[in-house]
Amino acid sequence: MDVMKILAKLPPGYAEDIAGYDKSRLQAEVLQCETNIRQVETEKENDEKLNGAKSLVKDLAGPYRDAVSAQRAKIKYVLHLLDERGQLPEGEGLGSEGE
Repeated sequence: MDVMKILAKLPPGYAEDIAGYDKSRLQAEVLQCETNIRQVETEKENDEKLNGAKSLVKDLAGPYRDAVSAQRAKIKYVLHLLDERGQLPEGEGLGSEGE
């Protein structure tokens, strides 16, 4: 764990403020942070503007995603044919792609 990276993300003065907390107060701080995260995530899920933007991006990106997917399918089929014919170089069978 790189503490310097964590400290850089903290609000100013936070580390100093909680440095003297005892175990139970630190545990309460974790609970409060988890509660805050849950609240922010709920607000994010219910954000109509954000959800509309996500939907728009998804719709706009669809043709590009489909085009790439079609090209990848073509590649996989060509590799299948080459493998079936024993024409793939050694060690480059279909299973080597991590599928």
